Amino acid sequence: MKKILVFMLCFLDLFAVNTYKNLKKMSLEELFKKGYYTYICNRRWKYINKYNQKREDLLSIVAYSCLKKRYLTPALDLAKVLNVTKEGRKNATYIVTLFLMKKLIMQVIKDGLNLNMIKLPVIKDILLGIVFENIQKGNYIKENNALIVLIDNIKYKIWISKDNNVNIDVLKNGKLIKRELYW
Repeated sequence: MKKILVFMLCFLDLFAVNTYKNLKKMSLEELFKKGYYTYICNRRWKYINKYNQKREDLLSIVAYSCLKKRYLTPALDLAKVLNVTKEGRKNATYIVTLFLMKKLIMQVIKDGLNLNMIKLPVIKDILLGIVFENIQKGNYIKENNALIVLIDNIKYKIWISKDNNVNIDVLKNGKLIKRELYW
């Protein structure tokens, strides 16, 4: 039994090393197309150091990799350097707006902040932006330490985890369909 376990561990380690070597050989565009978003986002500083002031199109790919995984805080590292081109500045504003939405939602939950006087760009391509728009309009119910938003018979429960991430539970007919965590 021990021999089988040792063999399996060696095989898995070898597989992981080979996979990592293969990923290092791929271009940023290939990695993105194949969905290695976490890999790209975790190496954002490598890309920032390589492409800053040179290739904002590639830095935007890195930023969107972070956003695909809902890693808002790491995406801010990219927002800081996306300032050379019009498209880069637009992408930076998008990232910062999402982060601001997260922080404002936290204040609504923890401090009872009223958002009806705050106007931010509408973001409809990510769940955080969709629920924020409803919260901003006052279309929510506060329930314990969470906000409840109802949209088209779907219930969204927005709450803050112990490590200060905003979580959005998507419930249909009382059953959890999915949970999105915004770090």
